Amino acid sequence: MDKTTPVSTLIRQNGPIKIATWRLMMEKYQDFMTRFEHEFRTRHGLSANEFDVLINARPMSQVRHRDLLRSLVISRSALSRLLGKLEERGLVTQQPDPEDQRGVLVTLTEAGQKLCDEAAATNAEIILAAFGGLTDAEADQIFELVSKVCPVE
Repeated sequence: MDKTTPVSTLIRQNGPIKIATWRLMMEKYQDFMTRFEHEFRTRHGLSANEFDVLINARPMSQVRHRDLLRSLVISRSALSRLLGKLEERGLVTQQPDPEDQRGVLVTLTEAGQKLCDEAAATNAEIILAAFGGLTDAEADQIFELVSKVCPVE
């Protein structure tokens, strides 16, 4: 079976290297997300977005709905649906913020914390395997280079 030449490679051969680099980063991102989605679903019964909610709620005992939304790349309605599913499964609780009744506080349950920890180990396993061919110095170099990319304003 012939392997299709990645678009990033074609751009690198025929176009601006910065655009090829951006495309390569997107291709790698998609590769990771496909793997995360498969492994989280298979091993933990979670979607990648559900894991993202759990991992972003984990560092604190409670997180405001709006602060959680800032950490994720999903819409307000999508977050509400995800939190509803996670609450039905007993992984999170939602309650009104006693200091601001318009706000909602999200808390991981014990089961949510346990599942989050298990999925976080899977997450780390995938990332470390993918970066296994790099030395720490090379990974640091990539970090420094990507940090130089300016956000689009």
